[in-house]
Amino acid sequence: MTTTPTLTVAVRLYLSDNDPEAPRIEERVVTGWPVVPGLAIHVTLDDGQRLDGRYSLTHLPSGQAVARRLCARHVDQAAVAAIATGVDWTEPADQIVADERTVPLRPGMADWDWCGHDIACRPEAYPRPDSPIW
Repeated sequence: MTTTPTLTVAVRLYLSDNDPEAPRIEERVVTGWPVVPGLAIHVTLDDGQRLDGRYSLTHLPSGQAVARRLCARHVDQAAVAAIATGVDWTEPADQIVADERTVPLRPGMADWDWCGHDIACRPEAYPRPDSPIW
């Protein structure tokens, strides 16, 4: 049996710290897995450190997270929902935010907002063998 290696892409992140005394924006490049043009999944960073077992779905043109700190099962769910919107994820972030089709993906509206509070949310490697997008 042969296996096809999983394709990876470089994901440029723009991480911000809103500390009123020392605000900053930091650029980091990490390895991720492409979802559709303009979107990728990668291991979440927190204060520059990898949170293994937690993943983010990121808009590649802006480097901003669509969903973050999710378990593998929920990041897959977020990716499927993002694809289902029909949004062109290669567009600039301001156009995507203005697009009403992205409302179900926003914090407080998304099914995966409770990730981490669910007993099924456990650290696991990505991509998962049963991933719906692989």
